[in-house]
Amino acid sequence: MKLTIKVSYRTPAAETVTDEITTSIATIAAWERKFKRRISDLQAGIGVDDIMFMAWHRLNALKKEPRDYDAWLESVESFDVLEVAQTNPTEATP
Repeated sequence: MKLTIKVSYRTPAAETVTDEITTSIATIAAWERKFKRRISDLQAGIGVDDIMFMAWHRLNALKKEPRDYDAWLESVESFDVLEVAQTNPTEATP
């Protein structure tokens, strides 16, 4: 599963930044380790904390966000999930 997330947050200098990120395999693995759940568990529903952790993890990996997760989360103003894609989609039959 890949998520494309658009998130707006305040920097430590109080500037609003909007980033659009797409999760990676490393992001999903980090989420599984932190929340002690499997990606298949998201079929039952995905929470805000799940989405925000994935967005933060990807921003952190890209060196766009140095703060720890909780500090960054306090700065988030809004977010949208733009796309949810399966990692191994199958082609539709004709």
